[in-house]
Amino acid sequence: MDFQYTNINGFLIPNLTLGNQPTQPLGKYGMIRRNFLEQNAPATFDLMTLQGTLYPHLIEMDNAARQQVQATMQQLSAQSSAPNRKTDPVTWTQWMNQLKAQAEEMVLPMLHTL
Repeated sequence: MDFQYTNINGFLIPNLTLGNQPTQPLGKYGMIRRNFLEQNAPATFDLMTLQGTLYPHLIEMDNAARQQVQATMQQLSAQSSAPNRKTDPVTWTQWMNQLKAQAEEMVLPMLHTL
């Protein structure tokens, strides 16, 4: 490989750039995965960053987790009857928040594994 260097105060610094990275913003689950890797597997985090595979991995994990949460919420909502949204919106919101919390409890272990 032929590297280009920049001279900064007498030090030759290689001109390293990441390849084309997707511009899709990371969601909640992608950020959770990023923080986990950064704190618990810093060597893997650094290697993936240098290889340019970190961001696509985070996007993939974010999408998979989001789909899993949605599917789990649909399964849970089919198992129990929802309160009427029009007549009791507060209870309906509490019910939906509870379903989401249950679904996220099932997904979070996936984000915290190596």
